[in-house]
Amino acid sequence: MTSLFINENEVEVTPGTSILEACRQNGVDVPYFCYHPELSVAANCRMCLVEVEGWGKPAASCCTPVSEGMKVKTQTETLAKDREMIMEYLLIHHPLDCPVCDQGGSCKLQDYAVEHGASKGRYVEPKRAVVNYNLGPFVNTCMTRCIHCTRCVRFADEVAGTGDIGILNRSDHMTINGIVEEALSSELSGNLPDICPVGALLDKPSHDVSRPWEMTRHGSTCTQCPNGCDISIESRGDEVIRIRPVDGSPEPWICDRGRYVYDAFRSDNRILEPKVRIDGELQSADWGDAFDRTIDLLKDKRVGVVFSSQWSVEGLVAIRLMRDSLFPDAKVSFDLHRRDLRPFAFEEGLAMTTAQIEDADQVVILGSDLRQRLPLLMQRLRKRSRAGKPVSRIGAMNYRADMKISSDALIRPRDWPAVIARAMEQVSELGKTAAGFDAWVGAVSERHEAGKVLADALMGESCALLVGEEIRSHEDAAALIHGLDLLMRACGHAEAGNDGRNLIPEGVNAQVLSNVFADARSSAGEIFAAASAGELDALVLIGNDPVGDGLFPTAAKAALKKVPLVQIGSISGEMGEYAAVQLPAAAYSEIEGTFVNMEGRVRVASNPLKSLGQERPLWKVMMRLIQVMGGEVPVVSLDELRQAVCSRMSGLSDAWCEGGSEVFIAPARNKDATATPAERRDSFELDVVSRYSMYREGMWARASALLSEAGRINALDDVLVHPETLAAKGLAAGSLKVKTFLGEQLLNVGVREDVAPGVLFVAKRGVAGDLSDVTAASIAGGAV
Repeated sequence: MTSLFINENEVEVTPGTSILEACRQNGVDVPYFCYHPELSVAANCRMCLVEVEGWGKPAASCCTPVSEGMKVKTQTETLAKDREMIMEYLLIHHPLDCPVCDQGGSCKLQDYAVEHGASKGRYVEPKRAVVNYNLGPFVNTCMTRCIHCTRCVRFADEVAGTGDIGILNRSDHMTINGIVEEALSSELSGNLPDICPVGALLDKPSHDVSRPWEMTRHGSTCTQCPNGCDISIESRGDEVIRIRPVDGSPEPWICDRGRYVYDAFRSDNRILEPKVRIDGELQSADWGDAFDRTIDLLKDKRVGVVFSSQWSVEGLVAIRLMRDSLFPDAKVSFDLHRRDLRPFAFEEGLAMTTAQIEDADQVVILGSDLRQRLPLLMQRLRKRSRAGKPVSRIGAMNYRADMKISSDALIRPRDWPAVIARAMEQVSELGKTAAGFDAWVGAVSERHEAGKVLADALMGESCALLVGEEIRSHEDAAALIHGLDLLMRACGHAEAGNDGRNLIPEGVNAQVLSNVFADARSSAGEIFAAASAGELDALVLIGNDPVGDGLFPTAAKAALKKVPLVQIGSISGEMGEYAAVQLPAAAYSEIEGTFVNMEGRVRVASNPLKSLGQERPLWKVMMRLIQVMGGEVPVVSLDELRQAVCSRMSGLSDAWCEGGSEVFIAPARNKDATATPAERRDSFELDVVSRYSMYREGMWARASALLSEAGRINALDDVLVHPETLAAKGLAAGSLKVKTFLGEQLLNVGVREDVAPGVLFVAKRGVAGDLSDVTAASIAGGAV
């Protein structure tokens, strides 16, 4: 540690720390504009000047490292004059519009003008005005207020990786400008208003809506992706105004999906009251009538239950209690993106924290569009890439990463066994092996050279595998994950303290689901098939939309035409067309609850918003359902429910203590889960891969007008193929016939060279979503 004196008080900090960070860590206030702890140092505002004993002039504290015995002063008469001069310079062209600026009340420039500025301005020449530019649906601009701190430019370069904001000209002619008009291409663009220290960049959806002091802040957890970020929901009355990240959280940013989904809270798609279908239409009903109809549909019937992982831990355990009380023989499904229900060698969830993944010697992304799927993890990988650490990738598409990928290999999903077998051979040649190698390799006849990329990465001292949706949703996923497990064990990356097996889950709470529902779990596809075959009498869907999401839309539609549906949830979605009964359950923003993110990090929401209608927390709906159907209610309070949670899984009680504590739940390991690859059998030459779009996937995203507009701006063709795929058939891009075992349909086919040859990439699920049911297809010309 390095010792120094700040205002005559001795402190210790890590060597290499800047003077400004040393002051921040020890509660000493030093004003600054351009500095941000997550960005590179620009040192261009000069507001953070300090005096260092023995130096001839003030030093910019943000870019000056500490040294042993250094004596720093942050408050002197000279510094006061310097700061007053800098504030006068910054305010020369700044408009006097604080009363109408959204930043007013939480503005660094406003605060520092009071604390460090002069009481009177001397500048009488004409002020400069700057033309605003369009940054899309999320960011509003008022560039005359800009003080050229360049935070936004560094954010676009270093965090977003897009570089779509830059500096034009110099001195009095300098402007910050968008390189591309109409929309920022980053999934993190909503963070720009947060990092702007003045009112130049503002949150467009909440612009001119509310003032900072009018809002109430509610701590909650975002459930829009597996990352499960801590969020602060800002509301005025019962209306959500904006969502922001929480200061001090492990992730300093949140993605646009989690930030701008809030307009769905008041969407027409919300289920705010019980409804019953009468004469073909859903009509409002009281809870008693809705439950009476539910009893008619479910009591003494064969029922299938399909639910979302996005409910709180308490809600998920309540679903299990309901199932055990009312339908003890029922199979349940909570995953719309998994075809293979055999036990995996390592369960869903990350064995490493995102910080550990960032620090690993080697990282390999296996079949995942992390930029759309997990924007914050992608940002971590950009950060390690800038530090010179390698990131390798294997998959069906060179998904845009906005960073340098050290090794990139395009493959078809049917090639995964050949890739893993090739890696096994290479590590075996280096003397690394594991029990089961021979049987696994012997089941695969082909080899793919992309396996070298995987094998080379496994030779690192530490290696993080990020196993994505292409493997997780594969028909032979259990065998592929077992093969990866063998490789990691052979190379020493599957040991306690050095476990790099990370299987990206569909959503939050993956560790809870594997604990609570392992013995009752079934495939959603199997449940829908059973309903279509007359083996079930009714379906209960709790918070998901299998027609709009997942891998079974065609099977779901067929099933819902055969049996009645009881829908319980917050969003109606496409399920509203099929529901015989709708029971409202409170949204994640409206409950006290516990959530577990993909790292296993436990997060507790304790200050909910007020419900907008008659919706109740899911656990109360489940207990009431048990009661009206004649069952014995197992719990009657949240405390009793949490005791039931603890009886099924340990470790959570610490998170509910006064003040809380950081709790992690590790993903399960199944040492006995072994599987060797099966031979592929189908007559279609193209492998189907479904895209995950953060603006279109999920009921909440589709109910959000803000995210739907972003989806329209970023829309691709219906399906994409490599140019060679069409050239081999003598076809050109455009309207073409796509054949599968489900039939034929006419789709708009585009070409992209970053799609693997032999892959049909479903880019627009809203149009071509039925293709998600299949794993293979072919293309032909002509009309259907």
